[in-house]
Order: sequence, then C-alpha cells, then structure tokens
Amino acid sequence: MGKLNDRITRMSSGGRAVLAVTLLGIGAAAGGAGGAALSHPAIQMAPTVATPIARLATSQGIVTIRGRVAEVYGDRFVMADGSGRVMVDAGRPDHPPVAGQTISVQGRFDDGQLRAAYLVSADGTVEQVGPRPGHGHPKEGPGHRPGPGRDEDRDGAPGDRDAPVPPPAG
Repeated sequence: MGKLNDRITRMSSGGRAVLAVTLLGIGAAAGGAGGAALSHPAIQMAPTVATPIARLATSQGIVTIRGRVAEVYGDRFVMADGSGRVMVDAGRPDHPPVAGQTISVQGRFDDGQLRAAYLVSADGTVEQVGPRPGHGHPKEGPGHRPGPGRDEDRDGAPGDRDAPVPPPAG
C-alpha cells in the first residue's frame, strides 16, 4: 500500500484529477447497477407442488393449484380439487378454460380469490394471464371507480356519487 501512496503522491495534479474522476466513475457505475437491482422486484419461482385449495387462505407468495374447472363466469372461473373450491381471476386469457377441464393455475391468493399469473393446461401449454408485470393491481387505475370505503377521489373531492343522474331511457 505504501508504494501505491508514493506513486499517487508523485503524480502530477492533472494525473491525480484523472485518477479521481476515473474512480468516481467506477463508483457511480457500481452504485447505479446496485440501485437498479434494488428497484426491481425479486423474481419468485412458482412452486411445482400444488397447494390444496383449502390451504390457500394460509398461503403466502406465489402458489400453484391443480384441479378441475367447475364453473366459468367471463374472465373468472371456479376451480375445485378434493379439498375445496376457489374463485380464480384470470384477467382476459387468450384461451379461456372451459368447465370440466383439468388445469394448473399459478398466482397469488388475495381477497378471497386466486389472482392468476399463469394457466397450465393438462398437455403442459402455459399461458400468461392477468395483469402484466408493471401494470398495477387489477383494482386500481383508469376505468376503475371508487368502491365501498373509497368514496373520494385522490384529491379528497367527492367521487361519482355527486354526478348528475342520467336522463330516463326514451
């Protein structure tokens, strides 16, 4: 370390300035890369072992369920396995499941329903569904009106309850 200090001391002031700028640049690049890594969510792998539907309420993180599609309601459907039934919110899948079909669903259990991220058919075909990463929670964003307990807009002004009543149909 003594030799390095001697070399730096013998450098011209211009050489020391170049060295300082170089070291600052390296530090900034490393800090920027570290900051970028911290700003992105961690990747989580879905479990390959299916969680029984009856245990979803106690689960955390990403889960996989496997069972039969019992009923279909638009972009939602009811999955059943030997332990129970659960409503699945699949967003708008390109290939919606049909009643009687056996599939696996990977997603997060939230507010009493499974918010699907992937549907896996019996033949192993995987379809990404639901909100895409970075597109917010399905209950927020443009086009979603305030619900119960959320009667005010973000600025504190009353929500749609003060909107004029539409005229009667003619």
